[in-house]
Amino acid sequence: MIIVKKKFVLVFFILLIASIAIFNLSVCTSELEIAGLDYWSKGLYQEAFDQWSDFIRENPDSPESELYWIMIEEIVAKIGRYDDLITLSQNIISQNPNNKILQAYAQEQIVRSYIKQGNIYQAKQEVKKMGMVTDWLLIGPFDNTGKSGFKKVYPPENEIDLQKTYSGKDSILIRWFKPKKINLTGFINLDTFLYPNNWTVGYALTYLYSPEERVALFKVGADDAVKVWFNDQIVIERDIYRQAVIDQEVVPVWLGRGWNKILVKVCEKEDTWGFYFRITDIKGNPFRDLKFTTEVKEIVDLVSGKDYRLSEEEQGEEVNLGDALSYYKEEVIKNPENVKALLSLGIILQKRGFLDEAVEKFKEAISLDLENALAHYLLGNAYQRKEKFDEGLEEIKKTLKINPNFVQAIIKIGMNYYEKGLYKEAIEEFEKALEINPDFVDANLYLSWAYERKGWNLEARRKLEEIVQLNPLFAPAHYSLGVSYERKGWLDKAIQQYNKVLEINYDDGLARRGLSNLYFQLGRYEEGIDLYREILSWRPDDPSVYRSMADGYVRMNEGERAIEILREASEIFPYNSSIYSQLGYLYHERGEEEEAISLWRKALEISPGFLHLRDYIDFISEKEEIAEVDARELIAKAPSAEEYPDASAAILLDEVKKVINVDGTSSTTCHRIIKLFNKRGIEKFGEIFITYNAGGERITIKKARTFKLDGSVVEATSIKDIFPLEGYRLYSNISQKVISMPALEEGVTIEYQYTLDDYSRSFIGKNFQDTFYLQDFEPIQLCRYILAIPKDVEIKIVNFKTDLEPKIKKGEDKVIYTWEASNIPQIIYENDMPPFHNVAPRIAISSFSSWKEIATWYYDISREQSKADADIKAKVAELIQNETTPEGKIRAIYHYVINEIRYLGLEFGISGHMPHEAAEVYKYKYGDCKDKATLLISMLKEAGIEVYYVLLRTRYSGEIDLDLPSFQFDHAIAAVSLNGELMFLDGTAENYVFGDLPAMDQGVWAMVLINGEGEFVKVPIHPAEKNQRTRKIKLNLQEDGSVSGEATVLQSGIFAAYYRSLFKDLGEIKRKELIQNSLSSSCPGSVLEEFSFSDLADLNIPVEQRYKFRVPNYAKKIGEKLHLKPSIIERVESTSMVATEERRFPMYFYNQYCTQNVIEINIPEGFKVERVPNEVDLVFPFGSYRIKYSMEDNIIKYERYYQFNTFEISQKEYPSFKEFIERIAQEDAKEIILTP
Repeated sequence: MIIVKKKFVLVFFILLIASIAIFNLSVCTSELEIAGLDYWSKGLYQEAFDQWSDFIRENPDSPESELYWIMIEEIVAKIGRYDDLITLSQNIISQNPNNKILQAYAQEQIVRSYIKQGNIYQAKQEVKKMGMVTDWLLIGPFDNTGKSGFKKVYPPENEIDLQKTYSGKDSILIRWFKPKKINLTGFINLDTFLYPNNWTVGYALTYLYSPEERVALFKVGADDAVKVWFNDQIVIERDIYRQAVIDQEVVPVWLGRGWNKILVKVCEKEDTWGFYFRITDIKGNPFRDLKFTTEVKEIVDLVSGKDYRLSEEEQGEEVNLGDALSYYKEEVIKNPENVKALLSLGIILQKRGFLDEAVEKFKEAISLDLENALAHYLLGNAYQRKEKFDEGLEEIKKTLKINPNFVQAIIKIGMNYYEKGLYKEAIEEFEKALEINPDFVDANLYLSWAYERKGWNLEARRKLEEIVQLNPLFAPAHYSLGVSYERKGWLDKAIQQYNKVLEINYDDGLARRGLSNLYFQLGRYEEGIDLYREILSWRPDDPSVYRSMADGYVRMNEGERAIEILREASEIFPYNSSIYSQLGYLYHERGEEEEAISLWRKALEISPGFLHLRDYIDFISEKEEIAEVDARELIAKAPSAEEYPDASAAILLDEVKKVINVDGTSSTTCHRIIKLFNKRGIEKFGEIFITYNAGGERITIKKARTFKLDGSVVEATSIKDIFPLEGYRLYSNISQKVISMPALEEGVTIEYQYTLDDYSRSFIGKNFQDTFYLQDFEPIQLCRYILAIPKDVEIKIVNFKTDLEPKIKKGEDKVIYTWEASNIPQIIYENDMPPFHNVAPRIAISSFSSWKEIATWYYDISREQSKADADIKAKVAELIQNETTPEGKIRAIYHYVINEIRYLGLEFGISGHMPHEAAEVYKYKYGDCKDKATLLISMLKEAGIEVYYVLLRTRYSGEIDLDLPSFQFDHAIAAVSLNGELMFLDGTAENYVFGDLPAMDQGVWAMVLINGEGEFVKVPIHPAEKNQRTRKIKLNLQEDGSVSGEATVLQSGIFAAYYRSLFKDLGEIKRKELIQNSLSSSCPGSVLEEFSFSDLADLNIPVEQRYKFRVPNYAKKIGEKLHLKPSIIERVESTSMVATEERRFPMYFYNQYCTQNVIEINIPEGFKVERVPNEVDLVFPFGSYRIKYSMEDNIIKYERYYQFNTFEISQKEYPSFKEFIERIAQEDAKEIILTP
C-alpha cells in the first residue's frame, strides 16, 4: 500500500512537469515543444508523444529534453507505445548525447519497456550495457531509530569479518550473506532481504578488480540516506530521505590497479529501501574488463598517490554530465529572475529528491511572478509531498483562481475530495475537467472510481467500458473494469480484462495477482502458479511471489512442493518472518510439531508482532500449570469495612506476572480482586482504564466480573476501546481499554484480569525494566509479583523501603523470581504529602547495563530528529532578525515555542520514547514535552546557540533512583550554555518568561546529553524572590466603615505565569468575574469598579494588574470606634493545613515564593489611632513573616512580608511549621482600632 502511494506521488509529479510551458509558451523556442504541450494539456497523449519524441530526437542535448523525457515516461503507460519508446531510447543512446542523465534514463527505460512487453531476455541483455553492480554481500538490519543510524559507526565500518555474527536491530543476530536473487533492473532491494525493515540500516559489500588505474564514475540512487566508501575513503555521503532514482549521485573516482573495496550504507525510515549502483567510464559506457567478487580481498593503493575521489580541479577536467540540473543551476546564477529556470530547477531537484530546495525555487518563482499558475501548482504539489496538505491545497486553489481551466489542478482538487470520502464534491470536480476535455482518460477513470464509492456500480462500470473503448491501451481502466466484473461474478469477463492489462503491461502486479486468484478460485491452479512463476524472471527478489506459489500448491494438495518453494525462499530471504510462519503451518499440517514451532519461533524472533503465532504456540504446546487464585476463597476471608474505616475498599489480590521472552518481547498479566466498602470505592473502581499503544501492544481482557452479595456473578459486558488523542496525527496509536464493572453496590467484590503483550521490544533491543509497588492507598491482603526472564539475562534489582527478597526458581530456559507479601496496611492519604513514588515501598528491576547505554541511545535518536528544515530555518531567521546577543536570540525562540506550539501532556510511557521530527512538530503546531524540546533545540541550533537535550523526572513523579540505570524519566527539556552556566528551558512552560522554570523541574536530577554522553546535574532551585507578588493598595476609609481602594499588583515567576494562564485568553466580562470572585472571598460585599492588565501575551514585559474597588462595612463599627484588619486582600484565615498535632508523612510543596503587601490607609477626618498591633518579625528555616506599621498625618502605612523557601517540611520540623502558620493567622486577624 505504501509503495503504491509512492508510485502515485511520482506519477502525479511527472504529470506536473508537463505543465511547464502551457501558461508560459512565449519562453519556448520550438514549434514542436509548443504543439506537444498543447496536446498534453488537452489529454491528447498520442499526439503529445509524437511531438515530444521528435523534439527529443532532434535535440538530445537540450535540458528541456530531459524534462520532456520524464513526461513521456508517464504518458506511455496511457498509450502503451513501448516499441516506439524503445526506438526513441535507442536513438538517444546512438547519438551519445552530452546529457548523460538523459542517456541513463533512456537506457533504464529500454529495460523497463522490454519487461512490460514480456521480452525478458532482451531486457537482461540491455541491463548488461548499463554497468549495474549486482554482486554484493549484505548485512543488516542495524538500528536507525530517529534517523540516528547515518552517523552511527556500526561494525562493517570498522571491520569486515564474513564469519562473525553481530547484534543488529532489536538484538537480532545477523551476519554477512550473499543474496541469491537480484532484481533484473539491478535494484538491490534491501527491503526484502533484511528485516525488520523500518528505521533500519543495511550495508552492502563488494570487491572490484580493475586491470589498470583509471577514472570511473560511481552512479548511485538510494532510498533513503546513503554513504559509500571506496577503499575505506568516503566518496558519497548524502543524509537525505527520498525515493531512489537512477544516477541520483554521480561521483568520479580513481580505480586502483588490482582489487578495490566498495562498501555501501543505506539508512531507511519507512516504505521502500534499497539502491542502484552503476559504474561507467566518463562517457557513460560500462567497463568490459571489471571483475567483482564477494570474497574479501586486499585492496590496493594508487600508484599516483592521489585520493580515490577526484578533486574539484580533476572533476572539471574529466567530468561533464551535461544534465538539466547543472544547466539550470547555472542559469539561475546568471539570472536569478529567470522564472522558467527556477521552475525547471525546482522540478529537477524534486525529481532527484531534494524536496526542500525545490520548494524554495518554486517560492522564488512565485515572488517574481505572482500570477504564474504553474508555479503555484508546483509549489502546492511539493507541499503535499512534504505532507503539508493544507498549504498544498491553498496553492492548488490559487492555481485555479489564475487559470480556471488548469485541468490538472481541477483533478487535484477532485482527488482531495475523493480521499476525504467527499465523493459528491469529487464528482463535481471531475465533471468540470471533462467539460474542458470530454475524452480526458484520467478524469474519466477517477469519475468511475467516485461512482463506485457512491454505490453507483452500474454507472461506474459503464464509464469504464466507455474509457476502454476510447483508449484500448489504458491499462488502469481495464484493471478497474476487471475488478468490477469480478464483483458481479462475471469471472470470464474479469479474466479477459486482466489478460488485457497483461498484454499492455506484462509486469502489472495488480492484474497478475487478480488473475491468479481467479484461476485459483476456478481450480486452474497451474495457470495461477505460472502467473507468479513468470514474475521470477524479472523480479526474483519478491518474497510474496514465492509465498503465493506455495499457496497455489497447497490448494492443489501438493504440500511437498509448497514446502520446497518456501525452503528455497527462506534461503533467499533469511530474515523474512512471513516465510517461516507459512512454512511452520505446513509442517504443522504434517504433524511435525517440533519443526513447526521452531519455524514459528524464528518468525517471532524477527517479527514479534505476529501475536497470532505466539497465541497458537501457547495453544498447541504443553504449558506449565500455574495455580489460579480462587476469588471466592479470598472473598470469604475478606476484611469488613469496619476493620478499615479509612479505606474505600480492600484489595484482596494484587498480582502481576511479567514474562520476558527470548526475543525481547514481554507479556504482563495483571490480576486484581477488590472488595468495595462504600460509595467512594464504587466511584474509584467503577471504571478500569488500561492505557496502551496500539502500534506495539495488545490488551486481552481475561476476566471482568462482579461477585454480588448473594454469591452470584455478573460478567462485565461493557468493554470499550477509546482513542483519547484521535485526530492528533502524531499520537494516533494511543488507546485505552475501558471496563465498566457491573452491578456495583457497597460490599460487592470485583475481579479483573488482563494481559498486555508488548511486541515493540521496549526501546533498546531486548532490554526491559519494571517497577512494582508493595503498598497502596487501600489495604492489600495478598500482594505478589512474578518475573520470568531468560536464563542468560542479567538484571539489577533495587528495593525501596522494603527488605522483601524473592524466591528464585531456575528452569531449563528461564529464571522465575517471585516476591510475595500479605496483610499490608493502607497508605492513608494526607494533604500535602510527598508523591506516591517517594512513599510506597517498591521493587525496581532493570536489565540496562549503565546510564551511558541509555544516554548514548537517546542522544542518537534525538540529535537526528532536531534537524531544521527550510520552514524552521525561515522562522528562526524571522524571530532573531533584530536580536544581536545570544540571550536575545534564545529568548525570542523560547517565547515562540512556548506560546505558538500547543502542548499535549503525555508521559514517556504513553507516547513512546522517540521524539517526532522537529519539522513535523513545527508543521502541526503541537507536541508533547520531548517534541517541544526537539523543536526548541532545532531552532536554537539554527540560531547558532549551543544547546543540549535534557531528560529528567519531575518532582510530581518522585525521586529518580541513580543506583538503577533505567528509563525513569517522565519529562524532556533543553539547556543552553549562557554566561558560563547551564540555563534550563522547558518548552512546555507556557506563560513562563525566559529565565523562569516550573517548580516541577527544580531541584531534581537531570541527565544532560552532551556529545553522546549523559551527565547528571542537579537543576537549580530558584530562590523565593524569583516568585514574587507585590501589592500596593491605597485605601480611603469612611466614617461608616466602608472603604474604597486602588490596587497595583506586580507579579513575577509562578504568580505571573498563573495570571497569564488564568486571564490571557479571557474577554473583559470573564476577567471581571474572576477578579470580583477573588475580591469577594476576602472582602464579602466588595464591588469591582474598574480594572486593567498589562499585555499578558507579551512575555517581555512584567505582569501588572490595576483595579479599583469598594467594600461597604469593611471596618466594623463598635460603638463610635472602627475596627479593621489592615491586610485587606491577603491574610491567613484558616490553619487547616496544620490542624493535626503530628504528621504521618513530611509536607511536600511545589513552589517557593514571597509576597509583599504595602497598604496605605487614609483614615477618616476626625478619627485617630487608638491601637495598632505590635510589629512582628518571625524567622524560621523554612520561611519568614514580618509586619511593620508607620504613621504619617492621617495615613497608616501597613507592610506585610511573607516568604516560603522550602519544598519539604519534615515530620521533625512540623511542630515549628505549625507554630509558624498559626502565629501568622493570629497576627493577620489582629485589628487596627480607630476612635473619634
